[in-house]
Amino acid sequence: MFFKKLQWSLFRLLAYLIVLVNFITFGTFLYMIAPLTSYFFFNDFRFWKYWRFYHKFYVNTFSYFKAILVGDGALLLSHLPLSAPPMERPDKSLFRLSTHWNTATENCGSCSACCTLTSNCCFRDETTNLCRSYKSPFWNFFNCGRFPISQQQLDYYGCKKFEVVDAVKNACNSECSRGSSS
Repeated sequence: MFFKKLQWSLFRLLAYLIVLVNFITFGTFLYMIAPLTSYFFFNDFRFWKYWRFYHKFYVNTFSYFKAILVGDGALLLSHLPLSAPPMERPDKSLFRLSTHWNTATENCGSCSACCTLTSNCCFRDETTNLCRSYKSPFWNFFNCGRFPISQQQLDYYGCKKFEVVDAVKNACNSECSRGSSS
């Protein structure tokens, strides 16, 4: 397990280094490593399909760094340890689909609140409201694939799709105990 955690940590550190180098080079570095960039964000080596997003990512990076400097509370809710395993979806032992959710499970309907961590995400297709990075290494290794990670995140973004498993158990337990005491 130690080596897996080391591998995940090194992957994230490399990604952070690439973002930093891209920031310092005014967004040109992603173009220099285009096939890797394309694979990282879109799970596809055909970089020519995604050129238009590289500059948008640079703008998003600038917004993200600005949010770090001003201490944006949303970033504090999204803390991710370097050694955290990659995830395609939230931890099922902590979160489940809300019983009130009426939209397909693979998307969030018209909601995109969590895609606006520091600005509108450049990878969200505004016509379909779907993520272009879905199930890519970026999705799996960073916050997108594991959203939500806490009740505070659900509250902050007003997410109606998920609910905390413990809250469901606690609600059931209190309903059950009220029902049995009557």
